[in-house]
Amino acid sequence: MPPPSKQKRKSKEQARTADSKYNIKKICKDGRDSLTLEVSYNDDDSSNFFADGSCYFNDDPDSFNDNGGSSSSFVDDIPAGDINFKFFNDEEAWGDDDDSGWDEPEDMEAEIKLHQRLKNLDLVWKDDNQLEKMKREPYKIGKIPKSTYYDKYGPNGTLTKAAAGTEKITIFFKISNTQVTNPQLSKTDTLEVFSSNSESEVVNPYTYKITEKIKDLKEQLEKQHNQLTVVEYNYKRAIFEYLTLLNNNNGHGKIDISLEVARKIFIDGGVWKARKIRNLTKYWLLNNKLPESKIGKHQKIIRIIDDEDVAERCYTWIRKQDFNTTPTSFKKFIENELFPNIGIIKEKSIALITATRWLNVLGYSFQQYRRGIYYDGHERDDVLQYRKEFLEKMFEHEKYMSKYEGESMDRIHPNLPEGEKERILVVHDECIFYSNDGKRGLWTKDGEMPLRKKGNGRSIMVSEFLTEVDGRLRLQQTDIEKHPHVSEAARCYLKPGVNQEGYWTAEHLLEQIEYKAIPIFEALYPDCVAVFAFDNSSNHAAFSKDALVANRMNLNLGGKQPVMRNTYFGPNNQLQSMVFPTTHNDEKLRGKPKGIKQVLMERGKWPPGGLVLECNKCKEKCQDSSRTSCCARRVISLEPDFLAQKGAIEELIENAGHKCIFFPKFHCELNFIERYWGAAKRYSHENCNYSWEGLQRVVSESLDSVTLITIRKFSRKCWRYMDLYRKGIDRKLVEYAVKKYKSHRRIPEGVLEELNKLK
Repeated sequence: MPPPSKQKRKSKEQARTADSKYNIKKICKDGRDSLTLEVSYNDDDSSNFFADGSCYFNDDPDSFNDNGGSSSSFVDDIPAGDINFKFFNDEEAWGDDDDSGWDEPEDMEAEIKLHQRLKNLDLVWKDDNQLEKMKREPYKIGKIPKSTYYDKYGPNGTLTKAAAGTEKITIFFKISNTQVTNPQLSKTDTLEVFSSNSESEVVNPYTYKITEKIKDLKEQLEKQHNQLTVVEYNYKRAIFEYLTLLNNNNGHGKIDISLEVARKIFIDGGVWKARKIRNLTKYWLLNNKLPESKIGKHQKIIRIIDDEDVAERCYTWIRKQDFNTTPTSFKKFIENELFPNIGIIKEKSIALITATRWLNVLGYSFQQYRRGIYYDGHERDDVLQYRKEFLEKMFEHEKYMSKYEGESMDRIHPNLPEGEKERILVVHDECIFYSNDGKRGLWTKDGEMPLRKKGNGRSIMVSEFLTEVDGRLRLQQTDIEKHPHVSEAARCYLKPGVNQEGYWTAEHLLEQIEYKAIPIFEALYPDCVAVFAFDNSSNHAAFSKDALVANRMNLNLGGKQPVMRNTYFGPNNQLQSMVFPTTHNDEKLRGKPKGIKQVLMERGKWPPGGLVLECNKCKEKCQDSSRTSCCARRVISLEPDFLAQKGAIEELIENAGHKCIFFPKFHCELNFIERYWGAAKRYSHENCNYSWEGLQRVVSESLDSVTLITIRKFSRKCWRYMDLYRKGIDRKLVEYAVKKYKSHRRIPEGVLEELNKLK
């Protein structure tokens, strides 16, 4: 074997460590361990090479120990016969090929000496060789271990089998001839690149499908954004942005694009959100909807009601209630009977909503009797015009009224001008209570409904007056002693029916006002003026018997028509009698009522061609202000004295020195006594036993159950309705505003602009 070349023996060209020591590392060759020694030495080092490639480092006997081994403990552990020494040159690793080294003189003595020294040299691995093992990393593909990768993505992998028959998301984008590369992508990003093997571009039918899906998704975001939750909107917006950018980029850069969209849409947009967007997009393209959320759908504890024995106890108790079960009564049963019987001590009570939910679990739901649909003319033109006039009058009265604010509804007196009296609103209405008017809703098993008595049963009608000051218009005990001749309460009862006390008429109401309401009010508030407010019904708008009403008059004199009061007409207020004088020449006409023709003739307004009593349009009650002379009744009804005729109630109240006003038709929300009836009916429904004796007892109890603070809160809510109507807010927004601003008698001024934006 020839000796090494000259350049391999040049010490100044060899690699060395900082301390000029030898570098030894282990390699694997031909299935057995051997060592390659990288030797670095100084220029004055002497090394001898032998024909077989072995060498020794120097002739210094101190370099070896007494046993003939190397002084280096590492070299001493290497087994003999397994050492090969190689010298490297950074500039020229292999030296000069023309220099064979045969021309160099051989030092056989040194070679033999070195051979003898290395003959007994043993090299072995140390126990602390973990450093070498740590240098060799496990076999991986990217960041995934190779075994895991093939278990999931291999030909028989779990994910490969699950994806069998499905199409990749990349098929929805146009295929490009050229592979697009992005130098900014990191090596760990895995992106699909679309390319075509053919020279011409391949037309992918899914390109058009993805464009349509993007368009449909955009329309959903624009039209349904008010109906979507925040989570749904953000997810759909992210899918839209992701598909749009991905489509513009021909399907390339999925990870980068998803990261960009995640940071744009979400506050915490990151790698996880980007992966979420890609998964949502895939699901959307396959199903055209978002995946169903599983949040909150995992039962964490077992409910007591799920136990069969507990449920059976509840069923038994509910059957005994005979369709009178309510969440409140069921809650009491759970706390007072069920829990002690099953040994539950810690849980002493449950919430009312829990009791309601448990009833639903048992199969019971709240059902209500339906009585058809109610249509009204709330927004009719004539009603709106009258409402405008009514609100102007009402808010003029409000300046002189007390207000009630705060949680306890404390009274705030008005600042009255000199000579003015405080005005107190007194509202009125009638209500009927029936003996069979029980609970409208029942907690029943599906398909079950109790048998009830047919009809409403016997009834009691109540006519009531309410004020904001004291609630029900009635005297207190001290007032009764001061005014012994005044009725104690303005409330009136009537048992309606042909065989009972008859029916409520205008005469009943006039008697109640004259002999009860006005005297009680004047006894309670002697220095105040009452503003009586009534519903705009035909009974409340009734005229007195001698009132000037055109519909009561005949065309000609005599006949069956009432005797009307005297009146005044013309610019000079000329007196006119509506009956013939007792000194009339014709004895048959003395004291007889005049007809429309005679009255108009006396006023000089009877046309030469004459008039019919009533035309067809007037019979049909056509609202047309342009018709002024179509018939006799139309002409006389437009006379100033007939137009100024007031109803009997209004005349009675104003003659007593008080004010009278009528609510607009179909506007029960403005009268706070309607809510008073609702609270009383709720009490009567809960305590109804479907008997006449029970009804007589429960009516007065239900009316007295409504507290003064509740009545004042009802009134405050009605004032909010009136304030919003006066500001021109429509009905739907009025309902929203009244619920939102619960603690105010009037809606704040700045809210008008906010409500107009919601239109």
